[in-house]
Amino acid sequence: MARAKDDGKGRLGGRAKGTPNKATATLREWVGNLIDKNRRQVERDLKALEPKDRLAMIEKLLQYVMPKQQAVKAEVDLNNLSDAQLDLLVDELWERSQAEGDGDADSE
Repeated sequence: MARAKDDGKGRLGGRAKGTPNKATATLREWVGNLIDKNRRQVERDLKALEPKDRLAMIEKLLQYVMPKQQAVKAEVDLNNLSDAQLDLLVDELWERSQAEGDGDADSE
């Protein structure tokens, strides 16, 4: 008979929960050292690429440095909002766009 989950006996084999995989740690260290030692060459190679290809490569590299942003979707039933609520919503969106620098169209 199979052992029941959470029977109080703990894990019977393998790594303890949260223990890093030694092979993965070793590989990450090796790749990090490889890139670090060849940083100038990588920069030269990037500069040699066409602008479109250079941007594509930088975009691929960024995913290892910056977390991806999750899309946020809000559904609002505009038919059920009062005129005052709509005015507040429009004002809030306008202020946010100005704060983010998206409202430069007025200055032209």
